[in-house]
Amino acid sequence: MKSWQQTLLLGAGFGVSFLLGSTVPNLVSAQGRGPVNPPAAPTEPTGGTAEPALVYSEESGQAASANGFVAVTGSYGVGTSVLYLLDTKNRQLAVYEARGGSAEQRRVVLVGARRIDLDLQLRGYNDRSEYEYGQLETMFQKRGAKDHDVKTGLETDGPGRK
Repeated sequence: MKSWQQTLLLGAGFGVSFLLGSTVPNLVSAQGRGPVNPPAAPTEPTGGTAEPALVYSEESGQAASANGFVAVTGSYGVGTSVLYLLDTKNRQLAVYEARGGSAEQRRVVLVGARRIDLDLQLRGYNDRSEYEYGQLETMFQKRGAKDHDVKTGLETDGPGRK
């Protein structure tokens, strides 16, 4: 088969895939996730007056703070946003997921919440940094002392390393 024929067939395949995807949008939901809580059945007939779909932009997140609270938003997936709410006075974190779309699909769900006061006392957890906390502490304490040995930071026999 000639290269132009292969290109034509490949383009036709992409075109058919696009048309199938746009005509059957509910065949595959975004990120393979269905609703966390299924929407309630409509109590009134819609009567052909469909509401316009609510569309969220894929812009970067925003942050705001007031009265001891910090709120940070972001988006992941199509029409799904996340809100991190931090209470700085009580050291409490709450995470919410918000979904847009039709009236039956819109919802706000509490993903999780916890006190973070003990988390903030950890010196390290799941830390894959170049230096361990103890090594950095030793380096900062030696900062004022005169150490004439030149080091690259790649030595394997340093403190805390084996």
